[in-house]
Amino acid sequence: MGQFDSIKRDPWMVEQHYLASTREKEQEFADPDAQALLIGPAEHRHHYRGLSRDWAHMALELAVQRYSGGEPMELVEAYVDYAFAQFARHFSAYPATSEQLRPWVSDEYRLALWLLSLAVLCGYPERVDQVLGWLNQDDERSPDLLLHRLFQRLGKAYPGTSLLHPEPYGALLESLDLKGPAQHDALMHYLGQWYANAHGCYWHERHIRARSDHLGYWAFEAALVAFLWSVQGDALESAPRFYPQALVERAHYRRLGKQFRDPETARREDAPGWPSGTPCPWPGYYVCVERMVGEQVFMHQVPFPEIDGQVVHWRLSRTF
Repeated sequence: MGQFDSIKRDPWMVEQHYLASTREKEQEFADPDAQALLIGPAEHRHHYRGLSRDWAHMALELAVQRYSGGEPMELVEAYVDYAFAQFARHFSAYPATSEQLRPWVSDEYRLALWLLSLAVLCGYPERVDQVLGWLNQDDERSPDLLLHRLFQRLGKAYPGTSLLHPEPYGALLESLDLKGPAQHDALMHYLGQWYANAHGCYWHERHIRARSDHLGYWAFEAALVAFLWSVQGDALESAPRFYPQALVERAHYRRLGKQFRDPETARREDAPGWPSGTPCPWPGYYVCVERMVGEQVFMHQVPFPEIDGQVVHWRLSRTF
């Protein structure tokens, strides 16, 4: 087994094809003539709308390929950021509603989920607002319950009371309201059906096409749910190959959860602390705000103590 085969994350990625495809994309991005067209006078830009959109999509494809090819995560994150910069450039140059992502179109819905997932898992919280702004929310076909729940978890508002695409996203939506093994099972079910349900995507079965510009197959949205809803990492070790585990592990390593805290965690961590005499609201390790006494264990309903006869405040450090 060669070095590439030992580090690649997608089992169908072939080194020769990977190098050729990524090199071709890099050369196109370095083309000064194309760059000049994209930043040319505003009155001429309508001629290059397609080129502008293609560049943004190509940048995202390149980022996904870099992940699939086993590149270091720091490099992958840089390519993801470049892709976001290209989408930001495109939507800024073409701000019309007709150019926004249409969530009722399955490919554009999937693109929105990918962008949102990568914004969170690569640690770009400012990009979450951008993704929200790139979605067409004015059309009556726009509201979607899954997007509503995902943005709600991130502290943003998006309308939706029903699911636009029950197939395949029903199992993913269902997992949001489950806990423990049931949540794990729902995610596993979603991942088990993910590739088969992606048969209409333009990148489906690229690994067997003569063109050989395979991107890699990844259910980024499942990783987003696992990360934001704190599904235990070891519970998904046996997940199908479409689960981008390295991306989730990297997000945990960087402690990105602090940038995307759920409301309950934010309430606990931002609380000024409970004064002495207050019953402990939940068991865990607590620190004193006023005194450096280290972590102390308190069980539920046990009153927080005074220190040296003084009323102090106790803040939750971590749960059991």
